[in-house]
Amino acid sequence: MIRSAWVLCLALAIVSGCGPRPAATAAQADAPVELRGMFTYLADAASFLDCVTRERHPVAMEGDYLALERAYGEVRRYPAEPILVVVSGHYATRPGMEGDIPVTHLIVDRYVACYPGETCGNSDADERLEDQYWKLTRLVGEPVERPDGQREPHLVLHSNEHRLAGSGGCNRLTGSYDLRDEELTFSGVATTMMACPDAMEQEQRFLAVLRDVRFWRIHGAHLELLGPAREILARLEATPLQ
Repeated sequence: MIRSAWVLCLALAIVSGCGPRPAATAAQADAPVELRGMFTYLADAASFLDCVTRERHPVAMEGDYLALERAYGEVRRYPAEPILVVVSGHYATRPGMEGDIPVTHLIVDRYVACYPGETCGNSDADERLEDQYWKLTRLVGEPVERPDGQREPHLVLHSNEHRLAGSGGCNRLTGSYDLRDEELTFSGVATTMMACPDAMEQEQRFLAVLRDVRFWRIHGAHLELLGPAREILARLEATPLQ
């Protein structure tokens, strides 16, 4: 009888959905995965906008949630400010606000990091390094500031001639780059000679970082430039080409 039921289930699987199905996304699996999204907290209600699915979910106050809320409270500038966060977690149903209808919640298994001043980036970004406008958002662990009246620091790697273009936040910069799989180096980087008192120190640190870059990696719409020991030197965010 058991074997007959199993055969019938297998035969009807295509039309009736009988039998196991794969999870719709990795985030819906029971095992925790790395998730990136915009976290918001206000009046005992927390929500998470997933950078991959662009879906918003409430956050369950369990697991490592308190570590996430505490880190968020330390970096937010005003109540309910959306902050980009990275967590190890998964999605699961929990009772809704009314207590009756189950709602899909984010379960934070482990808090990883907060990135104030960053967003999910360009939803059309396709994880390519070249021919993409990369806005500098973090430099040697510190958020990047954009002084009033100055252009945002950014890079564009033009694939046709392996030429680098961009801005340090004050001066235009140019140069060349060598790309071999996950290895990346910049050379011949030069800038114009404008003086910007509020941006020069950050620009000089950016130029120094470019000299030290040896590797790269992309997570969704975010690029990380890495040093010789694969330490993160800078983070950049894909935005529409300007």
